[in-house]
Amino acid sequence: MKFCTLMSGSSGNAFYVETAQTKIMIDAGKSGKALAQALEIACGRSPEELDALFLSHGHQDHILGAGVMARRYEQLSVYATEGTWGEIEGQIGSIKEEQKHYISDNQTLELGDLKIEFFPVSHDACEPIGFLFTHREKKLGIATDSGVFTPRMAEVLHNVDCLVLEANHDPELLKKGPYPWPLKKRVSSAQGHLSNQQAGLALVQTLGSQTRQVVLTHLSAENNKPALALATVEKTLEKNHFSLKEVEITVAPRHRPSVYLSI
Repeated sequence: MKFCTLMSGSSGNAFYVETAQTKIMIDAGKSGKALAQALEIACGRSPEELDALFLSHGHQDHILGAGVMARRYEQLSVYATEGTWGEIEGQIGSIKEEQKHYISDNQTLELGDLKIEFFPVSHDACEPIGFLFTHREKKLGIATDSGVFTPRMAEVLHNVDCLVLEANHDPELLKKGPYPWPLKKRVSSAQGHLSNQQAGLALVQTLGSQTRQVVLTHLSAENNKPALALATVEKTLEKNHFSLKEVEITVAPRHRPSVYLSI
């Protein structure tokens, strides 16, 4: 199984997962042109090769290019929860009914040689979800856009080989930053975004003997810095007596694809 982030942050989010039989995109938070370019740069792939697009929730930085992608590439199956479909249908334009697929949290789906489990996250959207991908014995977890790291998330994501986890903001930078007070409250709420400290504590609950890779994503441009996120997470793990020798922790770039990881 291979994975990369195509883009990451409030300006747009998209991920790519590939196996021998299956090629999928998770979220489509930029224009169709930008998503196609990122796919080519990251792994030499074209959207025509994609089997499916999964949408985590209905916010613009995750669905901006979804409608264009579906209309441009008619082989593409688009998966989202009923709540997400209800939230986005007026925003992304028409999609053929045969391309639309409904999923629910706590559901497991088999697509080609991938098993995909969906789980609820805590965010101010309609039925937002995270993902657990299993290919043979390898597992990849993706959890972004959640104000808290729930017991269910900890259970599903425990000891995955690679974990893609939100580390959105530093609380002090958010407090002193340019956001208006209502937005600061939203970001730091239980239905907002994980802070660097919360991400570190989430890793304390999930890292296991199989975990080799962690990718920190969805960093705020105004309220975080890549080096700060990485240092905070690593310090939290060290305080909780976790060795960092076996786990590689990286930060996803905002405007370009990450390194193409083999899992």
